[in-house]
Amino acid sequence: MRRERLQNLKAGLTQKPIIAGLKGIADAHRTGVAGIKVCFYLTGDIFELRDLAKLCKAQGQMLFAHVDLIGGVAKDALGMEVLASEVGIDGVLTTKGYLVSAAQKAGLLGIQRLFMLDSEALRTGLRMIHSSQPDAVEILPALVLPSVRERLPERLPPMIAGGLVETKDELEKVIEPPVLAVSTSRVGLWNYERV
Repeated sequence: MRRERLQNLKAGLTQKPIIAGLKGIADAHRTGVAGIKVCFYLTGDIFELRDLAKLCKAQGQMLFAHVDLIGGVAKDALGMEVLASEVGIDGVLTTKGYLVSAAQKAGLLGIQRLFMLDSEALRTGLRMIHSSQPDAVEILPALVLPSVRERLPERLPPMIAGGLVETKDELEKVIEPPVLAVSTSRVGLWNYERV
């Protein structure tokens, strides 16, 4: 199941390299029109997440929950089991390596979020990736990627850039290999198409 989900994630992001950062269910209604294939639910609660999961599934989209910031979700293996079996999302994003592993054991995809604040954060982040073996990595803030791209090892999980992308110009500077997609809550960027 996870392998199929990972293939669907890669295929969806190859087709549409923008991930919609959702702050509520109202945002999700705009994603279908924009052709979004993958959504990140960034903040809220488990009740809205359940409704959002149904809506995204109906729109043919994958949904990932930022479990560190969603109320009503236990930050443990049982919480990940509930998300997989009762809520019906495709995966989680988290800064915590143990939650990546717990999500994967529950059959979900796990995306490790890394904040690149300085050289030490980069080294620590790479160690975390090696340890947790996430299905994908989200680097924040996205605008740092052009500066650190050369410092990244060649073999990494699929890479997503997120945070502080406000314009099409910024998006295009970031969305170059090894970056597969950009996550943004800027609705105006959801219609972006790779030329």
